[in-house]
Amino acid sequence: MNTTLNPNVLQWARKKAGLSEETLAKKIGVHLGLVKEWETTGSIPFAIVEKLAEKTRTAFGFLFLPEPPHPSLPIADFRRVSGGHSTVASDDLLDVIFSAQLKQNWYREYMIANGEKPLPFVGKASIKTPTKEVADDIRTTLKIGFGLAEIAANYDEAWRNTIESAEFGGILVLCSGHVAGFTNRTLDVDEFRGFAMADKYAPLVFINGADAPAARFFTLAHEIAHIWIGETGISNLERTYADGNTVETYCNSVAAEVVLPLSELSARWRGVKNDTSEVERLSKRYKISKLVVARRARDAGFFTAEKYDSYYKLLIAQAQKSSGGGVWYHGEKYQNSRQFSITIIQEALAGRTSQRDAMQLLGIKKDTTFRKYAHSLEGGVEWPIF
Repeated sequence: MNTTLNPNVLQWARKKAGLSEETLAKKIGVHLGLVKEWETTGSIPFAIVEKLAEKTRTAFGFLFLPEPPHPSLPIADFRRVSGGHSTVASDDLLDVIFSAQLKQNWYREYMIANGEKPLPFVGKASIKTPTKEVADDIRTTLKIGFGLAEIAANYDEAWRNTIESAEFGGILVLCSGHVAGFTNRTLDVDEFRGFAMADKYAPLVFINGADAPAARFFTLAHEIAHIWIGETGISNLERTYADGNTVETYCNSVAAEVVLPLSELSARWRGVKNDTSEVERLSKRYKISKLVVARRARDAGFFTAEKYDSYYKLLIAQAQKSSGGGVWYHGEKYQNSRQFSITIIQEALAGRTSQRDAMQLLGIKKDTTFRKYAHSLEGGVEWPIF
């Protein structure tokens, strides 16, 4: 017996799961032509609907909706797109947020159960606190910022050291360029660059790993600023720290002081006014984007407003030309937060958390993959059964 569903809903369910028509047909065990027919007419055997829900990870009832659902963001939306706020979130973004919330909830319960005390820096400041004061506090507390990046040999080393320092300080850092478990579901940098979830026991930030390496340092500092003022939310940043709402403007200013303080820029600037070669040199030195260095140069008076505007347009044009739909971040070592991963694997090995729950939270489906992932977490951690 067939039932008639909205073809748009059927297409939405498949695309949300990151499946092509051919792949879905193979998973369900039918010919490709049947999938195409369902998504054209909406007529589908009722017995297949449950299997379709399972293979696309869609709630059974959702497939019977008159239109594809557009769930609202579960956290504050601080994004700014083309002068206005975006109110529609992709399924990829929603999946990433929901997954991060599950990890944060587990880790919070773990910290409380083990008698850990609340972290004093979460919500320590407000948007009325001087930005330099907050930036200095972030660098001192987490031991991150321009100094750590400067001594690294390259971007990868600087990024690794920065994440590990932030996690040692108590912040879970997740970084991925796609939805966990779905390498073909690439996260859209234009939709979001990161988000922060403030929590006294388990503060968490997520960085869109599809972004360029040099851009991620500013995003991380920006999201950490959110933690310092206790503001959970998602950010876009528009490729540089352009004006946005009050919270975003404040976090941008703090992030700028973390990655390149004006005092440091003034001490290191060698060129004349409007010298773009200095921007390139300092961008490499501090492992941050040329856009951020150029903006700081404008703030310090080394760039005129006119020069900054023209250089900004040039860099944006170059970035758009070179993007080509590619993904910058291919490594998944920090997809789940190294600190979170080590902790939940230790709990699973000790029998205090089921291995099944650990694998589910880590987005791992096979025991062999679980063991391989555990071995990949370097740092002197012992895995007795491996």
